[in-house]
Amino acid sequence: MHRGFLKGQYSNEKVCDFLKGEMKRKRITQKTAADALGMSQGMLSRKLKDGSITLKELKGLMLILDVSGEQMGGLL
Repeated sequence: MHRGFLKGQYSNEKVCDFLKGEMKRKRITQKTAADALGMSQGMLSRKLKDGSITLKELKGLMLILDVSGEQMGGLL
């Protein structure tokens, strides 16, 4: 049942692409972000590539990248 809360079709890939773009714009390496999240760089890379990032990890990345909830809400 579609309730109309999400714009079009929600996609993990859009969120992960946005996060990767923000990391690049703010010159934060995957190694730095992964260390802050308590995981290896390879694991973060895999999660961003296949869209398997958890809500806890997403929240951590938002803090690291200084991304507001409104910016993330714009992707949904």
